[in-house]
Amino acid sequence: MSDGAETTGAAAIFRAVCERICTLELPFGAVLREVELAREFGVSRTPVRQALHQLAAFGLVETRNGVGTLVTAGDPETLADIYELRIRLAGLIGELATGPCPSESADAMRAVQARAEALPNPPGARAFWQVNEDRHEIVNALIANRELRGLHDLYYFKVAPFWFALYAEAPEREFTLLLREIREMVFWLEQGDMKAVANMQENNTAMAARRVAVAFGQGKNEPDIAQ
Repeated sequence: MSDGAETTGAAAIFRAVCERICTLELPFGAVLREVELAREFGVSRTPVRQALHQLAAFGLVETRNGVGTLVTAGDPETLADIYELRIRLAGLIGELATGPCPSESADAMRAVQARAEALPNPPGARAFWQVNEDRHEIVNALIANRELRGLHDLYYFKVAPFWFALYAEAPEREFTLLLREIREMVFWLEQGDMKAVANMQENNTAMAARRVAVAFGQGKNEPDIAQ
């Protein structure tokens, strides 16, 4: 296998395993074995190691001597810290903006809205994940500061197992809230106001943090306004 093919294989393995972790197919504490992944994806162990290293860089897995590679995403002990940081990062999107939202961002979000509204409520788990990931990618691409963009992306994945657990618990509610968020995001993107987009992202993240805290027994139950 060529180096290029190995790299491509590593990227595909990273994406597949990342999605399994974020959608709780591989829950917190699950053990990942290089030999089994290499057999599953039909590759040598080299691209598997590359993928696991990237997953470790994202804080989704951790290699421990004598144990192997464990899934560390979804640890309830990290819940409050991760969400506190995500809320602050969302606010910085507006503060560090260098211009208005590009018109193509509103077009892209409208396309996500159309796809989401064509789905049943609730959709399947994979469909829910894909809609949320499409929404995230559009918002992430708006961030002008590259370091902030990387952190915003990183902590999205670190927190994904938490909000996906909410979907597993109440799929209709969570999909309805996601649709509301996407519709509101379309409106603010159409206005071209990056600070308004950032404020909305910050508020929605805070609301999600509250619901996740309740689900994991770390907060008081309060009525939801938005995701």
